[in-house]
Amino acid sequence: MEEGNVNVNARWIMPPKGVIKINVHSFFSEQRLPNGNLSGIGVVCRNSMGDILRILDGSLCTENRRSNEYHAFMEGFKVDFDKGYTNIILESNHLDVYWDWTHSSILGAPVHHARIVQQLNQRKADNNFNTETRLVAPENNELTAYVAQHGAKNWKTMVRIRRPFGRILELWNSDMGLGEIGQQFEFVLEEDINMELADGEVDNPQMADGIVNDEISGEDDDPGQGDLEGMYMLAAALEMQE
Repeated sequence: MEEGNVNVNARWIMPPKGVIKINVHSFFSEQRLPNGNLSGIGVVCRNSMGDILRILDGSLCTENRRSNEYHAFMEGFKVDFDKGYTNIILESNHLDVYWDWTHSSILGAPVHHARIVQQLNQRKADNNFNTETRLVAPENNELTAYVAQHGAKNWKTMVRIRRPFGRILELWNSDMGLGEIGQQFEFVLEEDINMELADGEVDNPQMADGIVNDEISGEDDDPGQGDLEGMYMLAAALEMQE
């Protein structure tokens, strides 16, 4: 669909093979959160299979909505630069900032944000990287919005997340068009269920809770409860490709 003269993806679309998609989102609160933050940033990096390569969330303690939206784009570029991805799609749902930035070469950089717009243009113009910028509808950037809000509530810096928590699996499923539950692809084998039923150990057999790539299991953390210890547990599901 289109908003004005800007094409907007109506759903989350997996990037082509060999291309990395980096979704970014800026969260801004009208009132200060309990930790004093007003803003948060979320970054979710995925490959052409939809696998999550990296999640960053946190806060730069920015107190200007528009400035935080620009910085969300910059944090996405930092992932690109840090990991050496050469073919990327940088995607956001912030229409006004997207428009101002992508038209800055014609209309000029916004006065109050000229410096960061110049830096964004410098990153995009780097011939060592093939970068495409896109706009996505807000309802199709929910995973990134979710981690941005979590970052605002919990951190005062950008944090690399290595364990799924809260609604991450559910929203990942939704983005991928695989339903809206977080059970993923781990199933109970029929013979195992039959044996448990025979032993009287299972009253109501259900599909087992699974985690991305079937490599870890465990209960999700509630991001609103501040369970910081669990956030640092290593998880193969979100392990970076070093």
